Amino acid sequence: MLKKLLCLCLATLMLLPLAASCGNREKAISIVAEGESEYVLICPAATDDRTKEENKLALMLYEEIQKRTGFSLRYSTDKSEENEELPTEAKEILIGATNRVESQNALATLRAKDFIVTLENQRVVILGGTADATEEAILHFLENYVDDEKDTVTVFKNRKDLFEYDYAMGHLSIDGVPLSSYRIVYPKGADKSTGAALSSYYTAIALSDYLLENAGVILETVSDKNDKAEYEILVGETNRQASKSYASTPLQSDEYLLVKSGNAIVMLGNSYMVGGAAGALIHTYLSTDKRGEDINATNLPTTASPKTYTFKKATSAILMIGDGMGNSHIDATLASDKLERFIARDLPSISTCTTASQSVLNSDKGYTDSAAAATALATGYKTVNGYLGLDASKISRQNVRELAHESGARTGVLTTDSITGATPAGFLCHHKSRSDSEELQKQIDYLKSQSKIDYCKGSVTDLATPARDALLQLSANESSFFMMIEEAHIDKRSHEGNVSLSRMQDCVVRYNRCIAYVIAFVMLRADVALIITADHETGGLEKQPSGEYVFTNQTSADYWQHTNQNAPIFALGEGVEALVKDGAQTDNTLVAKHVASIFGAGSFGQ
Repeated sequence: MLKKLLCLCLATLMLLPLAASCGNREKAISIVAEGESEYVLICPAATDDRTKEENKLALMLYEEIQKRTGFSLRYSTDKSEENEELPTEAKEILIGATNRVESQNALATLRAKDFIVTLENQRVVILGGTADATEEAILHFLENYVDDEKDTVTVFKNRKDLFEYDYAMGHLSIDGVPLSSYRIVYPKGADKSTGAALSSYYTAIALSDYLLENAGVILETVSDKNDKAEYEILVGETNRQASKSYASTPLQSDEYLLVKSGNAIVMLGNSYMVGGAAGALIHTYLSTDKRGEDINATNLPTTASPKTYTFKKATSAILMIGDGMGNSHIDATLASDKLERFIARDLPSISTCTTASQSVLNSDKGYTDSAAAATALATGYKTVNGYLGLDASKISRQNVRELAHESGARTGVLTTDSITGATPAGFLCHHKSRSDSEELQKQIDYLKSQSKIDYCKGSVTDLATPARDALLQLSANESSFFMMIEEAHIDKRSHEGNVSLSRMQDCVVRYNRCIAYVIAFVMLRADVALIITADHETGGLEKQPSGEYVFTNQTSADYWQHTNQNAPIFALGEGVEALVKDGAQTDNTLVAKHVASIFGAGSFGQ
């Protein structure tokens, strides 16, 4: 509890107290005094995640008051019998989103991180825009209304403690309707899709996340199997008539459609370009250069007018690495029934990337390993197989994550491998042996202890979910950031050869889901450069005349090795066409150089 109270003190410095009229002692009202109270503690009936959490918070307040005053309040939920009328006034302490009118009226005014403590119609309202904010309200109440020495709890008439978080965006409306009145709708089954509809689902999620983080607006996000609501944002080809009315509008691969049709906002686009419509809604119609300014958008298009998406100057970068993934790995997965569309292949910049390490260039090895490949991608230096963050002369070289950190950006590394695996270690460590896990872990622990990295996590399974969490954390308050995300198990399954072909394909599917989310995230930010590639190809996967895909680079009875095949590379964002040019191969060291340029390095790498 003490830790939470200290956190509250720090958090309050970031909040803007709109009204705190403390009243005077004559208007003081005792909730608990001399071991007595007429008040009842009321929490919402547990019907969803929020109210379940607020049930626990109400119990926490009950126990704290008991501990501090020695008195046990009466305790109940807001559940009532059918047709029972609620009293208009009652001596109650309302915790969270109860069904009392005082709670509901207050909730309508709060954004996600706002909270309020007030007295209305004899009811004490303790409430936040979310359950987390309700917890902050409770901590504020304990600090300011409970007197441990006198064993009392006292509130005051005419006092309203309302704290508003300093959001980047102000209160948002569309044609006078608060944006909070809308809900986001995506096509049924899009969340399970392995095709273009997956982009609609993740665009809906990314839009919801963006509005929550930057405007404090909590929008319900559902599939179109739900009944129609009065105000809806329709993402992709939903079953709503408004979506169907514009579904036949011709769109080029780089175009999107954003149109207001009655009370519906329609967003359409081929594959990931549906995110262009979401990005346009945010940056063209609901944003200004002035932080926190309220917006009432009255100029959304009402006729079909396809637009191309314009990125902003890149100030952040995301590098995604599918370890061991060649183009044949993608093709083999598409040829199965596991994947309909590899979303990265819809991006405007697509090419191939050379992978040879210095060991290969010296003819000492036949192919790169993941350590040398990661070092090239991270530092811009070719190096010897096995080295991490060192050039071929064992000189330590700065990596792009370190450069981004020094420039003031937030940084993160996420992988399905262990955090000491060769690829993540290439962005975290400097050492002559990728196999020295103990030393690598020491270096990583040091980075974390010194706050030299903001997010660092390995051995994850569902890659898209932690990627979403990481990117929301790193990009909070429109911060500049660098993130490396690795799907490691394409390589691991490929080393096992043909017996694991199906398992390898599952890993490509998992990587594709994460790519779909990250692309949607980028379309909402507009100032992020995204590069998707592989460190090398594993297994020599080839299509046979029969149409079957077979691993060919077998080096022992049960082991298939890397090859020197070029890796695929895809990019999205401002300026990426300088790195990824159609039909022209690039080199893996140039990836580091391009990322470094985003963080201010005019010269970087070899």
